[in-house]
Amino acid sequence: MYPDELALHDDKSAVSQRGALERAGSRVDLTFEELFERYSSMVFSLVYQILGDREEALDVSQDVFFTIYRKIGSFRGESSIKTWIYRIAVHRAANRCRWWSRLRRRGTVSLEEHLSRNSEGDIYRSLRSDAQSPEDALLIQEEHREVERMLLQLPLQQRVAVIMKDIEGLSYEEIAEAMQISLGTVKSRIARGREVLKRNFREAMS
Repeated sequence: MYPDELALHDDKSAVSQRGALERAGSRVDLTFEELFERYSSMVFSLVYQILGDREEALDVSQDVFFTIYRKIGSFRGESSIKTWIYRIAVHRAANRCRWWSRLRRRGTVSLEEHLSRNSEGDIYRSLRSDAQSPEDALLIQEEHREVERMLLQLPLQQRVAVIMKDIEGLSYEEIAEAMQISLGTVKSRIARGREVLKRNFREAMS
């Protein structure tokens, strides 16, 4: 379920919402509110995995749905609505990462430094089990934080591809369509990203 903070605003009138969907024609069978209810968790999860920070993910997710609202009339049905929304989410999250990179080049704060100070927890919080012993839970938490740190160190496009495949569970074909790249490029980015993660994780845990 998406966070309570991620919600539709009242400043979008029902009339204008219907108009946007009418421009999309029969290609969209859901109202904007139904699109939000169905896909907001998906969007937040993907953006959160890419950015690793809850507040950043909330902000970008709101921007994603504002973009969906504005551009729904241009949806041509050339892909599924789910893939189209994934494409917007990836683009917005990547833009935020590039913004952090520009700040780093200017000598200001980096995304990794920001996350180390502000993150409420690692991206694998939901994978922990209450049945684990405190020692096991601490070890798993440390390993997850290490993987989270390593994910953020991957080149952006590799990071996005690995997250979409190994965390979000998308197929290679869905990733290729969402990222608008070839199937071979998707497989190459995932393979390279996985190899770097495995190598770095083995070195860190040795």
